Amino acid sequence: MRVSDVTGGIQEALRYFTEDKGFDRLLGSMSDIYARYGRPFGAVRLTRPTPEEETALSEFFKRDYYNQALIRIGLADFERQMQKVFSTDVKLGDLLEGHSGRPIVARPESRVGAHKSTEQFAAGLMEELVPKFENTPAEAWLVEMMTHMRRTYRPWVEMYQEEPKAVMEMVKSVAKAINNLPGKEGALVHISEFAKKHMDSTYGLCFYEIHGQLFMRALAHHFDVPIPYNAEDSINLCVQAGILLAGGISHVTVYGLCATTYEDTPDEACQIYNSRHHAHVLSLENLSNLSTASAYGGKVFILGNPHVFSGVYERLREMKCTLISPMRGGTPAFLHLLRLLRAGGATLYYAGNLDYKGLIAADKLYMEFGKSFVPWRYSREDYEFILGENETLLPDEKKGLALHNEDLASLLSHMRKTGKTASSMPLVPILVEDIQGMI
Repeated sequence: MRVSDVTGGIQEALRYFTEDKGFDRLLGSMSDIYARYGRPFGAVRLTRPTPEEETALSEFFKRDYYNQALIRIGLADFERQMQKVFSTDVKLGDLLEGHSGRPIVARPESRVGAHKSTEQFAAGLMEELVPKFENTPAEAWLVEMMTHMRRTYRPWVEMYQEEPKAVMEMVKSVAKAINNLPGKEGALVHISEFAKKHMDSTYGLCFYEIHGQLFMRALAHHFDVPIPYNAEDSINLCVQAGILLAGGISHVTVYGLCATTYEDTPDEACQIYNSRHHAHVLSLENLSNLSTASAYGGKVFILGNPHVFSGVYERLREMKCTLISPMRGGTPAFLHLLRLLRAGGATLYYAGNLDYKGLIAADKLYMEFGKSFVPWRYSREDYEFILGENETLLPDEKKGLALHNEDLASLLSHMRKTGKTASSMPLVPILVEDIQGMI
């Protein structure tokens, strides 16, 4: 269908999407998927979206798509939103044809071939691998794989058509790996060493390679978490399994940490991170060598804002206390250190930014660390105090946000009523007094 052929709502929609280049990559990918199924089915995954794409999608869907490593847009969802904005008569197929200037021809024969390949792949798994891994963690993953072949495991179904033996060997090696995860005991095992020992694999296991992607899906199923689609989430998932992902560089800032390495004798405390007057920036690889970690007085004071950490640290560098800053959100190094400290019986006091992102970050820590986690300086009085020092308008977003911790949820409700937020820097003197009083 040509542009001159369209009328009414579809013409308005076509003009809207054609003039905004932020939709070009999305619509191009949708055309390929639409041709495969002949209807609005499946989803497009935009990796590393550009600022233009983030703005275009955020304005069209009236939701926040900013600062995401991957944006997933379902074709059916896109068509429904398009019909809300323009007209119920607008169809995605008409839009895609008008945008590309050529007919969208469905390929039913390819769907038949893919269906046949899916059945053959599932039969192969059932006959060759499921019996070998019966009553093991890998069996549950193999069954899940057969259930979700058309979506989650489509790339391997397509590979199976050309290289069935290679794909079956790949799946077998990942199944073996799931049955031999290092777990939480002992130092993190480098993924290259783990693959060599348990997978007999010559494949690379980087998360962005085909073998690595399959391994990540298996890990996600094993730990019942979403499939990771970026480096940080992949590193976090591997750490949960006791594995250090190749290139897993992640850092956390620490002051006053008492730790023991796996090489220490039982009575020998490692004090390299406990020197007075100095903070340390530790990588995930540094932390993977620690068997234990403890804090002064059993209390860890976590400053979510690195500028707040700097202000508190400068005032307390003569004092015996344990301070931590994640540097950049919930990094794998930061979370791994907190898990070590919790295992040592420490209480985690957390003071973060009083805005949407800060509350979400705090609530995620509460969900993982439960009773060991204490929200710190999240009262209505603290919030009103920083507003008195400086304030900015709170973005009109996150309307559906719900928090699990009662203190955080109460502050969120008050923030929405005021419609304002502010920097947490004015709290620095108050945080210092709190620490002095608790140590």
